[in-house]
Amino acid sequence: MVKNEQNIKNQLLCELLQSIKVAKARGKLLQNLSDYGVEWNEELQKLEVEDLRFTQKKLSLATNQNGTQYEKKVKDYFAQPEEIDLNKVEPYLVEVQENNITNKIWAYCLSFWSVPLSSGYGRRIRYLVFDQQNNKVIGLFGLCDPLIGFNTRDEYIGWNREQKHERLYNCLTAYILGAVPPYNTVLGSKLVALTTMFPEVRETFKRKYEGKTTIIAGKQKMPVLAMIDTFGAFEKSAIYTRLLNWKFLDYTQGKSHIHITANGSWDLIKEFVPQERFASYKYGQGSNWKLRTLRVGLSNLGFLNEDILSIGWKRAYYMNPLLKNWKEFLTMQTDTPEFVDYSNNDLTTYWKERWAGPETKQTIRKT
Repeated sequence: MVKNEQNIKNQLLCELLQSIKVAKARGKLLQNLSDYGVEWNEELQKLEVEDLRFTQKKLSLATNQNGTQYEKKVKDYFAQPEEIDLNKVEPYLVEVQENNITNKIWAYCLSFWSVPLSSGYGRRIRYLVFDQQNNKVIGLFGLCDPLIGFNTRDEYIGWNREQKHERLYNCLTAYILGAVPPYNTVLGSKLVALTTMFPEVRETFKRKYEGKTTIIAGKQKMPVLAMIDTFGAFEKSAIYTRLLNWKFLDYTQGKSHIHITANGSWDLIKEFVPQERFASYKYGQGSNWKLRTLRVGLSNLGFLNEDILSIGWKRAYYMNPLLKNWKEFLTMQTDTPEFVDYSNNDLTTYWKERWAGPETKQTIRKT
């Protein structure tokens, strides 16, 4: 009898200590969110943001600044306004490598972004875009595996489950894309978006993945890059508006996790996730592992409403097909890709004639 009473007391003590631990962690998480201008409405059980741009700016300062440590080493790769003649802009691509200066230039470029950035996931291809006239950086873009489940894309392509399972491999998402100063002041980001259509990009895709066995399906697939898509940072993006070959489809629902996982909150939440969950932490074991794991941890912290994963950050979705017959290829009606026939010169000339007009040239002179 005494032993049973002691067991009950021990159990009650453990429950009390756990509830205190949960309350402290929950309070810390809400404080972290508050630091970014994100407040929890207890009555409505949802997050509220008064100024989304302020929140994104604060998040970017927490996630994008690691590369500033390389400023002295890479500053000579960045142009001054007087070093740019828009009539002579000639972009060329340099693939980023982990073990040389390109990786440091890439990291420093990220510090110019005013929105929080992810590092991509799964397969990754990263490029710096340089200007031939001065060998300075125009901008950059990074490609990674696309979302597995995304209705807007899937309905537009019109593929069934089997077709998607086979051909999603042939799509990549631009998780970051844009120009750096001073090229960002003269619509250089549009030029960077156009360089994703350089034949070199699809050739890199073929070189990297030809003959490779996929992790999920365990088979070799056709190394054809058929489509690049992306999401605008703030709803619709000026980068892709009226831009050759880029098509706006719709807006996302605004679900995200970066506002929760920044500022130390990710490590906090992981304490409330069962250890066996981390055994599945690798590519090929389900879509968006981090988001699924977050749901478990947040639920154990008492956040049962998924509204905590949304701060109203709706993003425009854009598609950039690299094949003339992209729909037929992605729906497996053909195995023969017909690539869009834009050359580097075609795309650069289009940018100069369409976007680098007199007003833009005046801008670079004033910068």
